[in-house]
Amino acid sequence: MYIFDIDGTLLYTIDSIHFHMNKTLKEFGLGQVPKDKIRDFVGNGPVVLANKSLDYVGAGEDEDFRQKFLDAYNLSYDMDPSYLTRPYDGIRESLDAINRRGEVMVCFSNKPLSTARKVIRDVFGDGYFDYVLGYDPSYERKPSPEGIYILQERFKARLSDIIYFGDSEVDIRCGKNAGVFTVSVSWGFRDREILEREKPDLIIDRTSDIKDIRRA
Repeated sequence: MYIFDIDGTLLYTIDSIHFHMNKTLKEFGLGQVPKDKIRDFVGNGPVVLANKSLDYVGAGEDEDFRQKFLDAYNLSYDMDPSYLTRPYDGIRESLDAINRRGEVMVCFSNKPLSTARKVIRDVFGDGYFDYVLGYDPSYERKPSPEGIYILQERFKARLSDIIYFGDSEVDIRCGKNAGVFTVSVSWGFRDREILEREKPDLIIDRTSDIKDIRRA
Protein backbone atom coordinates (compact mmCIF):
# COMPACT_ATOMS: atom_id res chain seq x y z
CA MET A 1 0.00 0.00 0.00
CA TYR A 2 1.43 3.33 -1.12
CA ILE A 3 0.47 6.45 0.86
CA PHE A 4 1.45 9.83 -0.58
CA ASP A 5 1.56 13.27 0.94
CA ILE A 6 0.24 15.83 -1.58
CA ASP A 7 1.99 19.22 -1.27
CA GLY A 8 5.67 18.98 -2.17
CA THR A 9 5.46 15.24 -2.83
CA LEU A 10 2.99 14.70 -5.68
CA LEU A 11 2.16 18.29 -6.53
CA TYR A 12 4.03 21.58 -6.75
CA THR A 13 1.52 23.80 -4.97
CA ILE A 14 3.59 26.69 -3.62
CA ASP A 15 2.63 29.11 -6.40
CA SER A 16 -1.05 28.41 -5.75
CA ILE A 17 -0.80 28.71 -1.96
CA HIS A 18 1.32 31.86 -2.33
CA PHE A 19 -1.27 33.40 -4.67
CA HIS A 20 -4.26 32.67 -2.44
CA MET A 21 -2.48 33.75 0.75
CA ASN A 22 -1.35 37.09 -0.65
CA LYS A 23 -4.77 37.63 -2.25
CA THR A 24 -6.36 37.18 1.17
CA LEU A 25 -3.79 39.40 2.88
CA LYS A 26 -4.50 42.13 0.33
CA GLU A 27 -8.25 41.83 0.92
CA PHE A 28 -7.59 42.45 4.62
CA GLY A 29 -5.36 45.44 3.88
CA LEU A 30 -2.20 43.66 4.97
CA GLY A 31 1.29 43.32 3.51
CA GLN A 32 2.53 40.46 1.36
CA VAL A 33 4.52 37.34 2.20
CA PRO A 34 7.35 36.28 -0.17
CA LYS A 35 7.20 32.83 -1.74
CA ASP A 36 10.25 31.50 0.10
CA LYS A 37 8.51 32.20 3.41
CA ILE A 38 5.32 30.47 2.29
CA ARG A 39 7.50 27.46 1.41
CA ASP A 40 8.77 27.41 4.99
CA PHE A 41 5.28 27.85 6.47
CA VAL A 42 3.51 24.93 4.74
CA GLY A 43 3.29 21.37 6.02
CA ASN A 44 1.21 21.66 9.18
CA GLY A 45 -2.11 22.65 7.63
CA PRO A 46 -3.83 25.98 6.94
CA VAL A 47 -4.13 27.12 10.58
CA VAL A 48 -0.37 27.15 11.05
CA LEU A 49 0.16 28.61 7.57
CA ALA A 50 -2.27 31.46 8.21
CA ASN A 51 -0.92 32.25 11.67
CA LYS A 52 2.70 32.28 10.49
CA SER A 53 1.75 34.51 7.55
CA LEU A 54 -0.06 36.92 9.86
CA ASP A 55 2.90 36.92 12.23
CA TYR A 56 5.20 37.72 9.33
CA VAL A 57 3.18 40.81 8.31
CA GLY A 58 2.69 41.86 11.96
CA ALA A 59 -1.08 41.50 12.05
CA GLY A 60 -1.40 41.10 15.83
CA GLU A 61 -2.83 38.43 18.07
CA ASP A 62 -6.61 39.04 17.97
CA GLU A 63 -8.16 35.56 17.78
CA ASP A 64 -11.44 36.67 16.19
CA PHE A 65 -9.54 38.46 13.45
CA ARG A 66 -7.29 35.47 12.87
CA GLN A 67 -10.27 33.15 12.57
CA LYS A 68 -11.95 35.46 10.04
CA PHE A 69 -8.71 35.61 8.08
CA LEU A 70 -8.32 31.82 8.14
CA ASP A 71 -11.90 31.36 6.96
CA ALA A 72 -11.33 33.80 4.10
CA TYR A 73 -8.10 32.10 3.04
CA ASN A 74 -9.67 28.63 3.18
CA LEU A 75 -12.60 29.83 1.07
CA SER A 76 -10.31 31.38 -1.54
CA TYR A 77 -8.05 28.35 -1.77
CA ASP A 78 -10.87 25.80 -1.70
CA MET A 79 -12.60 27.51 -4.62
CA ASP A 80 -9.62 26.91 -6.92
CA PRO A 81 -6.86 24.81 -5.32
CA SER A 82 -5.50 23.60 -8.66
CA TYR A 83 -4.71 27.12 -9.89
CA LEU A 84 -0.95 27.31 -10.64
CA THR A 85 -0.63 23.69 -9.41
CA ARG A 86 1.10 20.91 -11.32
CA PRO A 87 2.42 17.42 -10.67
CA TYR A 88 6.19 17.13 -10.43
CA ASP A 89 7.88 15.90 -13.59
CA GLY A 90 7.73 12.11 -13.79
CA ILE A 91 5.18 11.68 -11.00
CA ARG A 92 2.39 10.55 -13.29
CA GLU A 93 4.59 7.93 -14.94
CA SER A 94 5.60 6.40 -11.60
CA LEU A 95 2.02 6.39 -10.34
CA ASP A 96 0.81 4.80 -13.57
CA ALA A 97 3.35 2.00 -13.09
CA ILE A 98 2.09 1.35 -9.54
CA ASN A 99 -1.50 1.40 -10.77
CA ARG A 100 -0.72 -1.17 -13.43
CA ARG A 101 0.59 -3.50 -10.72
CA GLY A 102 -2.79 -3.25 -9.01
CA GLU A 103 -1.42 -2.01 -5.70
CA VAL A 104 -3.36 0.25 -3.34
CA MET A 105 -2.51 3.92 -3.80
CA VAL A 106 -3.86 6.68 -1.56
CA CYS A 107 -3.22 10.34 -0.69
CA PHE A 108 -2.92 11.69 2.85
CA SER A 109 -2.67 15.43 3.50
CA ASN A 110 -2.97 18.06 6.22
CA LYS A 111 -5.08 20.04 3.75
CA PRO A 112 -8.78 20.16 4.66
CA LEU A 113 -10.54 17.05 3.36
CA SER A 114 -12.65 18.82 0.72
CA THR A 115 -9.66 20.77 -0.62
CA ALA A 116 -7.43 17.70 -0.80
CA ARG A 117 -10.04 15.76 -2.72
CA LYS A 118 -10.77 18.65 -5.06
CA VAL A 119 -7.14 19.30 -6.05
CA ILE A 120 -6.42 15.59 -6.60
CA ARG A 121 -9.55 15.24 -8.72
CA ASP A 122 -8.66 18.35 -10.74
CA VAL A 123 -5.11 17.19 -11.45
CA PHE A 124 -5.42 13.40 -11.70
CA GLY A 125 -9.11 12.82 -12.44
CA ASP A 126 -11.86 10.94 -10.62
CA GLY A 127 -10.93 7.56 -9.21
CA TYR A 128 -7.21 7.72 -10.01
CA PHE A 129 -6.34 7.09 -6.35
CA ASP A 130 -8.06 4.45 -4.25
CA TYR A 131 -8.73 7.04 -1.55
CA VAL A 132 -7.88 10.62 -0.58
CA LEU A 133 -7.68 11.52 3.10
CA GLY A 134 -7.42 15.17 4.08
CA TYR A 135 -7.66 16.75 7.51
CA ASP A 136 -10.92 16.35 9.39
CA PRO A 137 -11.53 17.47 12.99
CA SER A 138 -12.39 13.89 13.93
CA TYR A 139 -8.70 12.99 14.03
CA GLU A 140 -5.36 14.69 14.70
CA ARG A 141 -3.23 16.27 12.00
CA LYS A 142 0.15 14.89 11.00
CA PRO A 143 2.63 14.23 12.57
CA SER A 144 0.04 12.21 14.48
CA PRO A 145 -0.08 8.71 12.95
CA GLU A 146 -3.86 8.57 13.31
CA GLY A 147 -4.54 9.19 9.61
CA ILE A 148 -2.24 6.33 8.59
CA TYR A 149 -4.05 4.02 11.00
CA ILE A 150 -7.39 5.08 9.48
CA LEU A 151 -6.10 4.17 6.02
CA GLN A 152 -4.60 0.93 7.30
CA GLU A 153 -7.95 -0.13 8.74
CA ARG A 154 -9.90 0.95 5.67
CA PHE A 155 -7.82 -1.25 3.39
CA LYS A 156 -7.04 -3.97 5.93
CA ALA A 157 -3.33 -3.51 5.32
CA ARG A 158 -0.47 -4.60 7.52
CA LEU A 159 1.80 -1.81 8.72
CA SER A 160 4.71 -3.81 7.30
CA ASP A 161 3.14 -3.53 3.81
CA ILE A 162 2.74 0.28 3.89
CA ILE A 163 5.16 2.72 2.26
CA TYR A 164 4.63 6.39 3.13
CA PHE A 165 6.08 9.18 0.97
CA GLY A 166 6.43 12.80 2.10
CA ASP A 167 8.63 15.84 1.67
CA SER A 168 8.85 17.38 5.13
CA GLU A 169 9.85 16.77 8.72
CA VAL A 170 6.13 16.54 9.52
CA ASP A 171 5.75 13.61 7.13
CA ILE A 172 8.83 11.81 8.40
CA ARG A 173 7.63 12.08 11.99
CA CYS A 174 4.16 10.91 10.97
CA GLY A 175 5.49 7.82 9.20
CA LYS A 176 7.89 6.96 12.01
CA ASN A 177 5.17 7.50 14.62
CA ALA A 178 3.01 5.01 12.71
CA GLY A 179 5.82 2.50 12.39
CA VAL A 180 5.70 2.31 8.59
CA PHE A 181 8.49 2.43 6.02
CA THR A 182 8.98 6.16 5.49
CA VAL A 183 10.43 7.63 2.30
CA SER A 184 11.35 11.31 2.08
CA VAL A 185 11.53 13.04 -1.29
CA SER A 186 14.16 15.71 -1.84
CA TRP A 187 12.30 17.66 -4.57
CA GLY A 188 9.73 19.12 -2.16
CA PHE A 189 9.57 22.07 0.19
CA ARG A 190 12.36 21.26 2.65
CA ASP A 191 16.14 21.35 2.35
CA ARG A 192 17.86 17.97 2.34
CA GLU A 193 19.68 18.66 5.61
CA ILE A 194 16.31 18.93 7.38
CA LEU A 195 15.26 15.57 5.95
CA GLU A 196 18.54 13.91 6.89
CA ARG A 197 18.26 15.21 10.44
CA GLU A 198 14.88 13.48 10.81
CA LYS A 199 16.33 10.12 9.67
CA PRO A 200 13.66 8.65 7.38
CA ASP A 201 14.12 5.08 6.18
CA LEU A 202 15.07 6.36 2.73
CA ILE A 203 15.56 9.64 0.86
CA ILE A 204 15.01 9.66 -2.90
CA ASP A 205 15.98 12.34 -5.40
CA ARG A 206 14.09 11.28 -8.55
CA THR A 207 10.37 10.84 -9.08
CA SER A 208 11.16 7.77 -11.17
CA ASP A 209 12.44 6.06 -8.00
CA ILE A 210 8.94 5.90 -6.53
CA LYS A 211 7.77 3.01 -8.68
CA ASP A 212 10.82 0.91 -7.78
CA ILE A 213 10.28 0.94 -4.02
CA ARG A 214 8.45 -2.15 -2.81
CA ARG A 215 8.25 -4.05 0.46
CA ALA A 216 9.81 -7.49 0.48
